Amino acid sequence: MSLVEPHNYLPSTTLRLTTFCLSAVLSLSLISCDKFFGENQKPKKALTPLDSISELIRNNPEDSKLYNERAKLYLETKEYKNAKTDAGKAISLDSAVSEYYITIADGYFFTNEPDKCEASLNKAISLDPQNKEALIKMSEFYMYLNRFEESITYANKILEFDQNYSKAFLIKGMCYKDAGDTARAILNFREAFDKDPESYPACIMLAQLHFGLKDKLAVTYYNNALNLKPKSLEAYYGLAMFYQETGELNRALETYSTILAIDSNYKNAHYNIGYIHFQYLKNYNQAVKHFDDAVKCDASYYQAVYMRGLCYETLGDIQRAKGEYTRALQINPGYQMALDGMNRVLK
Repeated sequence: MSLVEPHNYLPSTTLRLTTFCLSAVLSLSLISCDKFFGENQKPKKALTPLDSISELIRNNPEDSKLYNERAKLYLETKEYKNAKTDAGKAISLDSAVSEYYITIADGYFFTNEPDKCEASLNKAISLDPQNKEALIKMSEFYMYLNRFEESITYANKILEFDQNYSKAFLIKGMCYKDAGDTARAILNFREAFDKDPESYPACIMLAQLHFGLKDKLAVTYYNNALNLKPKSLEAYYGLAMFYQETGELNRALETYSTILAIDSNYKNAHYNIGYIHFQYLKNYNQAVKHFDDAVKCDASYYQAVYMRGLCYETLGDIQRAKGEYTRALQINPGYQMALDGMNRVLK
C-alpha cells in the first residue's frame, strides 16, 4: 500500500456555459458634459447606466423596451428581485415580445425558481420558435438538471436552421461528457471548436478529455487554450499535470513555475512540485520546502502537511514527522493517511 498522498489530479470539470450570464454591458448613451467648469464650480457626477435608463423610464413610463433594458442591468448587478419586477412590467406592457420572457427567465434562474424559468423560456420559444437565445438557454437549463436528452433536443433545434452555431455543439458535448460518452463528447467539442476557433471552453474541454485518454493531443489543445487566454491557470495546470503524468518531469516543473510566476499563491502548483521532488527525484529536503510553501498558501492544506511529515519520516526525523502528522489530524481528524503515519512513527 502506498504511503504517498496522491498528487492533485485535474479538478472535476464543472465547466458550464455562460448563456445565463449577461453577454455584454448594455450600450446606453451616458449623459455627459464636455464644457469647461469655472474654478469654483464642481463637475456634475457622471450618471451610471442605471441612472440614465431610469431617467428615460420616468420620461417614457409606457416604453416596455426600457423596462427590459433596466432589468438586464439589474441582472448585471445581481439585483434579481428588481430584475424580475422590471421584466414583468415589460411583459405587462407588451406580452408578445419573446426577449422579455428570456430576461425574466434569467431572473428566475438565479433565484432558484426552475419551474418559472422553464415556463418563461417555453413562452419565449412559442412566440419565436427560432429564437437562438431562448433555445440555447433552454438547452442549458436542462443540462443543469441532468436531463441530457432534452438538452440535446433543444440544441439540435438550433442546428436545424443554423449548422454553424458553436454553442449548440458545446452544450451537446457537455451532455455527452456528463453522461459518460467520451467519444461523442469529443466529436461535439471538435465541432464547436471548428465552428468557432475562439471558443476557449471547447478547447479546454478537448484538452481535458484527451488528458483522460493519455493522448498527446491534450498538449495541443492546452496550448491552443493558452493562445486564447495567455494567463489561464486552468490551462497551464492541466498542461503541467499532463507532463507530470506522462513522465516529462522537467516540462512539468517548468510549467508549474510559470503558474507560480502568474500566481505565487497557487497552492496545488507548490504541492505538485513537492510531489515530484519526493516521489520521482527523491530530493526530500527540497520537497519539504515546496510542501511548506503550499501550507503557507493554505494553512488547512492537510495533504501538504502530511507529505511534509512523510518527508521527515523518510529522512529519519521521527519527532518532526510525528508533529506534522499530529497537525494534519488536527485539521482533519479522520484523515487515514495521517493516522497510518502516526501509527508508524509511534512504533
